[in-house]
Amino acid sequence: MAAGSLEIVLMRQLASYLAVPILVVDRHLDLVFFNESAEPILGRRFEETGGIRRGEWSSVFRTFDARGEDVPSEERPLVIAIDQRRPAHRRFGLTGLDGAERDIEGIAFPLETEAAGLVGAVGIFWEVSAPRAHASLATETSTRAPSSRLDVEAILLRRLAGRLRMPLLMADPDGRLVYCNAAAEPLLGGPLARLGGMSLPEWYDAFQPTDEDGSPIKREDHPLNVARTRLQPCHRRFFFRALDGARRGIEGTAFPLVGQCDRHLGAVGIFWEDAR
Repeated sequence: MAAGSLEIVLMRQLASYLAVPILVVDRHLDLVFFNESAEPILGRRFEETGGIRRGEWSSVFRTFDARGEDVPSEERPLVIAIDQRRPAHRRFGLTGLDGAERDIEGIAFPLETEAAGLVGAVGIFWEVSAPRAHASLATETSTRAPSSRLDVEAILLRRLAGRLRMPLLMADPDGRLVYCNAAAEPLLGGPLARLGGMSLPEWYDAFQPTDEDGSPIKREDHPLNVARTRLQPCHRRFFFRALDGARRGIEGTAFPLVGQCDRHLGAVGIFWEDAR
């Protein structure tokens, strides 16, 4: 299949460095790439499958709900991301190419830019019951990347995020907010420059996150901190106070930014306003 747009090329490059399972589809919903971390879940190496057309991969990888019934195509996160141009989250069962059934949770979001429009979508997913392969990194400071320089993963992430309409932010291994793209600023209520590289306690106090019942979310339970300290993805709906004083409800997923050689680079948050 064709390499696709610059955004797809950048996403493929970034995914190839990261430890979280990622797959990429183009705007026609043809599967164009999945990374090495996704291979144990999908049951085959990408070099063995290559690109797969929309009508083929959606039937090759069977998805089913808690009752064992097939998830309709229009309810699958990647299909929603392309056809409805919005993010989607779901927990579901997946039968991989190895015939094994796995309990999966994940999100999909459109790869969309102001200039090029919709060019594809990204699926970020994880096995719910799988052991945390990188849990030891959370307490091993020797594996952390130096905060004074940008690693190739962070460079690719910023380059890609800067082009997207999807809100995205990044925290370093110590929990400092170090980056957000222009798409995130309306939700945050201002540019990240106003935060000035806030430390974890500072940005937590500034945004005052609460759950759907209005109860404060513990610092250690915030998705970015779950991803950063437990090195596992986390999805949640919650409310926060934006920099402009507005109270906003959002839905989002954070995942650990673990690069090559198990370097702990921090965590990434992908979030959007809750439409409910």
